[in-house]
Amino acid sequence: MFFMRLFWLFIVVISLVGVAGACSKSSSGPTSAEGKWIYTTPDGKITVNFELVKTSTGSLDVQNQSLKINGAVYNSEKEITGVSLPDIASIRINANDAKAIYPYYIKFLNGKVSSDFKRIDVSDGEYTFPWGTTNVLKNVSIVRP
Repeated sequence: MFFMRLFWLFIVVISLVGVAGACSKSSSGPTSAEGKWIYTTPDGKITVNFELVKTSTGSLDVQNQSLKINGAVYNSEKEITGVSLPDIASIRINANDAKAIYPYYIKFLNGKVSSDFKRIDVSDGEYTFPWGTTNVLKNVSIVRP
């Protein structure tokens, strides 16, 4: 009888340790700046999606970029300069689509990838909307989708 109780107590303790171990596991999150990123302007008029990808030379490039202007998605071109992680001097995404009519763009200056790789904090930037109007961006974060 004593051994039976001891056996059941042992089973309960092992079960609790297993449940506690399962609950303590956490997602490690991203481990580099590579991956998908998104930013929407404060007025909601421009959304940019892009992916940072390591090139064959080991530097980072912007790929799979899209520019959503006032709800419509347009083909776009990109430019990234001054990458010395965690710093990125500039990222610029330009509308490159006859449907866009005007050459809309968004530009991020003085970006820094956070140590947990979940944000690119940008001190300055700008975008055009509506056409002919340049809007200033200050202290924004580009995030993972």
